Amino acid sequence: MMQGDGFVSLLVCLAVLVGLVTGLRFNVRMLVWLCLAAMICGVIAGTMGVSAPGRTVLTTLVSLVALQVGYFVALVIGAMRLADMPEPAGEKARASRRGEASRPTGA
Repeated sequence: MMQGDGFVSLLVCLAVLVGLVTGLRFNVRMLVWLCLAAMICGVIAGTMGVSAPGRTVLTTLVSLVALQVGYFVALVIGAMRLADMPEPAGEKARASRRGEASRPTGA
């Protein structure tokens, strides 16, 4: 069984990954539910005596922060992807109706 810092490192990596996936797919309401679920898991682990109470609280807080950081990074990635999108086809059609685009000559 994994103990100590190895467990916390794995938990942080998984929390960041879950935050990334959640940020790319869902809105912020899902993040609230995930944070609530992480807190409930931390409380259950603390009451079952898996580790010392102080260590359980810190591990839960670290996983919550990692989850939120992953969500924020996913939002930044999504915003960068939107900024690089090409001009939609509808804009070209409106420009041609206004006479801004080149028209073929009827000759």
